[in-house]
Parts: sequence; structure tokens; C-alpha cells
Amino acid sequence: MKASILEVAPSLRAVPVAVADAAALAALVQKNHAYLLCYLPAVTALASPADAEAYLRHADALAESGDVLEWHIFSHGELCGAVRLNHIETEHHKVSIGYYIGADYQGNGIATLAVRAILAYGFQALDVNRVELRCVAANAPSIRLAERLGFVREGVLRQAELLDGAFCDLWVYGLLRDDFVWPVAAPDLGGMAA
Repeated sequence: MKASILEVAPSLRAVPVAVADAAALAALVQKNHAYLLCYLPAVTALASPADAEAYLRHADALAESGDVLEWHIFSHGELCGAVRLNHIETEHHKVSIGYYIGADYQGNGIATLAVRAILAYGFQALDVNRVELRCVAANAPSIRLAERLGFVREGVLRQAELLDGAFCDLWVYGLLRDDFVWPVAAPDLGGMAA
């Protein structure tokens, strides 16, 4: 299973991750190191082009096996973040989603548009019925994005993640196909039928 390129909006694209973007990914991670360290410390390990390249090769292999689909988000041709569908359970028609956007790109609607396009892709192309999201309870921007997209907070996983030496609660969100607000203009799903 391979992800398709999604034309999210004028000058905004979601492109399946590619090894060719390793240097851009490393630069984005370096620039956002402190921010990512707060909520996604594993991503900070991609700060060198070599580490980013190794990760992207691994992500490509996971996509080939159907375990994970990941897109880089490009605004005006610049890599500004990523969205990932993982824990793909085709038999139960559900997936999990994760995302990050560089600090310089936040507050412009980029994350909302990109995540909504990936959700539409999941509901249409993958025939998903449920999308789950987990985020640190203190991650206000991620919580606002999830709730803006219609995710419902379903519970809390107490002290489920260790960040900077402290255990943090994770909030669990769910979004059902029936509750999803579709994009006004559906993204191009690369020829996939709805």
C-alpha cells in the first residue's frame, strides 16, 4: 500500500515521505528541536541528514508492508511538517494518526487543512471507520487541532508517557467516519475511488 500525493490547497501538498527529502527533514527538526522535544522527543533523533535518510528508508519499507503511511507537508514548496497514519487495522477499519508542524508554520491553518486531507484519504481510500489520536494532555495546540477537526475526547491514559523525566497523561481522542466534516473541495486521491 502506498500513499498518494494530496493537493490539499493552493501551494499546500501532502507528499508521501521520500529519501530525497532527508536534508529538508533534518533541517526542519534542527530548527524545531526545542519545540519537538516537549511532545515528540523521538522526532528529534532525525536532526542529521544521515539519521533522517535512515528513518525515511524505514518509513518507505513500512508503507510497502501496509503498516504505516506517512506524508510530508509542503507549503509553497518548503517542508513544514508531517502526518502519519499508523496502527492500520484493516480488519477493524481503524487507524491512528499523528502529526507535527514546525513552529514557524503554526497558526496559519496548514495543520488543519493537511490533517483533514489525510483523514479524508483514510476514510475514502482505506475504508476506515475510526481514527484514533493520542496526545499529551499539556499539548494545547494539538488538542485544539483535534477538537477543531471533530475528534471527541474519549479518555485519559494516566502517566502513559515519560517526557523530560516526568510521567505525563495522554488524552485519547476518536473520530468516526459519520462525524467527519469533509473538506469543501475533496483532495485528489490519486485516482482512488470514494
